[in-house]
Amino acid sequence: MEEPSHGYFEEALSNFTKDFAYGGAIRHLVDHGYTVDRIIKEFHYPISRESIEKIVDRYRKEKEQL
Repeated sequence: MEEPSHGYFEEALSNFTKDFAYGGAIRHLVDHGYTVDRIIKEFHYPISRESIEKIVDRYRKEKEQL
């Protein structure tokens, strides 16, 4: 079995850190009807649009499964 590359670990750690720092707030905003665009416009989180989109998409998929 092939071991994960160093880049994979760094990406996973980065995703975990972003979710820990901002995920709860972003999920709360989504629950209150905020879109990715509105979150970016009204809150100046120091993370990329792509990161916010990943958090929102993952959260919406998790909610659909419940």
